Amino acid sequence: MRYCIWNNKGGVGKTFLTYCLAVEYAKKYPNKVVAVVDMCPQANVSEMLLGGNGLGEKNLATFYENRRTIASYITDRLRGGWSNRLGREIDYFVRVQTFNPNLPENLYLLPGDFDLDGCAEVIDYVAADPLIRGRWASSRKFLCDIIPLFENQHKKESTVFIDTNPSFANYTQAGIIASDRLIVPCTADYASIRGIQNIFYRVFGVKEVNGLVGESDLATFHSRIADAGVYLPKIHMFLVNKSRSCSRDASTVYASHMKEVVKAARTMSKKHSDCFVIRRGRYVLNVKEGNTLAAVLNYNGLAPSGLQDRQYDVYDGKSQVNESQITSFLEDINNAVALL
Repeated sequence: MRYCIWNNKGGVGKTFLTYCLAVEYAKKYPNKVVAVVDMCPQANVSEMLLGGNGLGEKNLATFYENRRTIASYITDRLRGGWSNRLGREIDYFVRVQTFNPNLPENLYLLPGDFDLDGCAEVIDYVAADPLIRGRWASSRKFLCDIIPLFENQHKKESTVFIDTNPSFANYTQAGIIASDRLIVPCTADYASIRGIQNIFYRVFGVKEVNGLVGESDLATFHSRIADAGVYLPKIHMFLVNKSRSCSRDASTVYASHMKEVVKAARTMSKKHSDCFVIRRGRYVLNVKEGNTLAAVLNYNGLAPSGLQDRQYDVYDGKSQVNESQITSFLEDINNAVALL
């Protein structure tokens, strides 16, 4: 199963949730192979997995130098003629524990790269090349080549998490196309409700404004996907992230916004049920992030379930983590992992 974590709205915690879900899923299922594919030019999830801020940045730099990043794969594919696989796709994946002993041994990473934005031009070049058959679809299906080769190499059940950029760039589209399920992080505010509507418009071709539903007249991602006969992922869940409260009951304002997000998700799931994974239970879950926990995990590259009630280094300072924070946060993350 492949999960793409994406929302057209920025600042909703896509990278942080990708990290937490992938790490805790790998710990829960040690007999599975779990991989994170970093499709964000900031490559923050790569730094976290490779040791956290500082150490992770240094480790990531070695993959830039050795050409073992997603951007390297894209440019190497172009040099090889694009239409053909390289035959060494699995070499771009690295075992995370080799660089970060805090994380599970069954966790792998296809490292991100700040040159991914530059690769957008490569992808556009492929999409415009008249010599490449099905050129638009081919330009965005490179992850559909590299991921299966990684999965087949290990001969075990595998789960892949694809972190993305908030933009709807062509490399973001590649992450969506390569996935089976879409996990949508959002925050409890009106902008996230608009973000949910944007997802249905951009990915599924449904335009919903003030309760009116119609199809876009433009040549969109969805129409091109339909023409190419490419499978689209189903929405798996919405994760409402970044609650300021670590208690079981969120604040009144947060709860009010949360109800509106739930309402928007329910409305879309009823009107457009074909876009959703059909299952019993909630489509919207709450994750009480806690600013301190996020900072500690980012800096130290720890497993969320490995946190303890004590002080942690965060750059030149210290941050206290309390048991109540850990318990509340892990409860929400475990609830999300249980639905994967």
